[in-house]
Amino acid sequence: MSDAPLSLPADSPWLRRGRAVVQWLLGDVPELVREPESGALAVVVCTAAAVAMWLGTRQELKGPPVPMGAWRMLVHGGVPLIAVAGWEVRVLWRRGLRPSAAFFATAVGVALLVLPVLLRFSHEGAKELQAEPMLRMVLPAAVGATLVVAGLKAAGARLADWGIGLGDWRWWLPHHGMLLLALLPAVALTTCLVPPLAAYYPMYKPAQTDFHELWTSVGSLGLDLFGWEFLFRGFLVFGIARRGDALTAILLQAIPFFLLHSPKPEAEMISSYIGAIFAGWFCLRARAFLPLYVIHTAIIATVSFTAYWLRT
Repeated sequence: MSDAPLSLPADSPWLRRGRAVVQWLLGDVPELVREPESGALAVVVCTAAAVAMWLGTRQELKGPPVPMGAWRMLVHGGVPLIAVAGWEVRVLWRRGLRPSAAFFATAVGVALLVLPVLLRFSHEGAKELQAEPMLRMVLPAAVGATLVVAGLKAAGARLADWGIGLGDWRWWLPHHGMLLLALLPAVALTTCLVPPLAAYYPMYKPAQTDFHELWTSVGSLGLDLFGWEFLFRGFLVFGIARRGDALTAILLQAIPFFLLHSPKPEAEMISSYIGAIFAGWFCLRARAFLPLYVIHTAIIATVSFTAYWLRT
């Protein structure tokens, strides 16, 4: 009997089938064209992303999960959106456009995103955000983001270049459904088989034994992940991709995404890097970050509900 390690030949039917399935689910990585001033754009994107991640780690809003989820949604999503607004207004200005109602709406939206962030850095302001997160963070963020997107779109900005919108929904919708059907049972099974994962979730400890608190925890994560996915799979992936290099865009966002999973169980941390690569690939092909927001939220909800069920 040979002692040679088991290996599959490069043209193995199993490998070909596996590659075909991955190719169908994720699509072809699009060929990109390097845009003018893409170097300056990369500086803006990386700097804004670093500021957003720094603010996200400084949330310091203790207690129930909603204030933390609202804060992280605000800074992870709001800071990149402000950077998008600044870049696009600059581009539109160079094309000869001048201040208009659309620019005014954009400015008001930016102000609504900035004000809660400034409020956080005063003692009384932080207490107000903690006490009324939906009113003082979620509402201004929702209205502000709507005004920014509507204002830029009315002015002629190409928001699809940032992954904002539905993208190629005719392509991603069926692929998205297949991914959910494959991933969610696998995630539930993994939670059952990996004790550290089941012990860690839900992250909010009262939610581990209280069903009402469980729903609150999952809802707060839904807020959090909207900003999180726009930061990584929208702003970073699409902003860096405008340099004409899809592979760099996909890999670059995977590194901080992996590192920010460091407090979590090792199984999740390791899988987060691979998952981020596939996620960036899928979003570039889908031309939108929204599908990954739905997938990521569904995965976290599945882990949380499975871990809760294992305790009861």
